[in-house]
Amino acid sequence: MSRKTEHPVGIRSKNERLKSIYARQFEELTPLRRHICARIPLEQVKQIFEPGCGTGLLGSKLKTLTNALYTGMDIDSEILPNTEDFVTGDAEKDPRKADIYVSSFFFSSLKNPLKWLRKVRKKLSSGGLFVVFAEYDYSLIGELPDSGISDSLRSGLEKDGINTTHGSHLESFFERAGFRKLEGGEVVSSLQQPDRNFLQMHIESLPKVLPNMSWQIVWGIWRKS
Repeated sequence: MSRKTEHPVGIRSKNERLKSIYARQFEELTPLRRHICARIPLEQVKQIFEPGCGTGLLGSKLKTLTNALYTGMDIDSEILPNTEDFVTGDAEKDPRKADIYVSSFFFSSLKNPLKWLRKVRKKLSSGGLFVVFAEYDYSLIGELPDSGISDSLRSGLEKDGINTTHGSHLESFFERAGFRKLEGGEVVSSLQQPDRNFLQMHIESLPKVLPNMSWQIVWGIWRKS
């Protein structure tokens, strides 16, 4: 974990930018989140676990919809909410027992999703669910006009340790790990101006005028076989 540093006026810290990005994503995905929540038995489970919970936006929302015990885990303690429901830890190494796993933009940070899902399967209760609320398929970024920003972003993400292909292989990972898909699909955003903060975190130099971009988001609900 990097230490906090002083930042010149007008330049936000990495954590501030992350919080802004997560808040924007959360707001944009409200309709999809409602669609998914209506399809999972939140009132019938006892334990929910969220790996890579970040700033806790999804967990905080879920806690208003269920009486289940929720635990969110993230490796970055500096962005976690300061409540006992959110804990610092490496969910890749230490998956917890639960009836439902939920995740949002987590799989791209995993080194080996298949191996991890096989561990998760052992932690889930009988008939347990894994609900992916959102995962980017970075291979299908739309860009108009095409200026090469998409390629630069994928390259920058890979350099930063983010796998850009996992989103397009989620169904295969779950199937091979012993899960059965109940429901899922893709949502494509409209072409619009991208979040410059997000791009700046992964691309060294950006043009003053950015192309309009669209993003494909994968979601799904899987049951432990």
